[in-house]
Amino acid sequence: MPQLNPTITFVIPIRNKQEFLIEQINAIFKFSEQYGGFCEIIIVTDEIEDPKLKVAWLAIKLNKIGHPHVRTRMIRYTSQQSLTDLIETCINHAFGQKIVITTGTPEKIEKITDMMERDILITQYVFDLNTLRENLNIK
Repeated sequence: MPQLNPTITFVIPIRNKQEFLIEQINAIFKFSEQYGGFCEIIIVTDEIEDPKLKVAWLAIKLNKIGHPHVRTRMIRYTSQQSLTDLIETCINHAFGQKIVITTGTPEKIEKITDMMERDILITQYVFDLNTLRENLNIK
């Protein structure tokens, strides 16, 4: 019986200093082309009128044309939240057995509780897909 690849959730919290947002979204969709398992992207923000959110939505819509199999979600808070709270919300809504969190800034993430005992990788950016595969222990 063939072994199925684990599901992967990419969490992108949009903060004030978020850089390379479009490039990261594009890299995740490119990764999904080569990966044989289910991938999803969850973008979360507590900024009500952040133009980066519109840019992220546009990048997702353009990529979904060629990659309709990638699940995407956006979560928006209407009040200020800590980075840890934003990430915990995404983890609680994630389908992935493995979770990749791209913080975009080297901010320290406080303890992250996860009742489902999934593998969590915290990284500043997602660009190098080979390194990502190695860190997630994926062939």
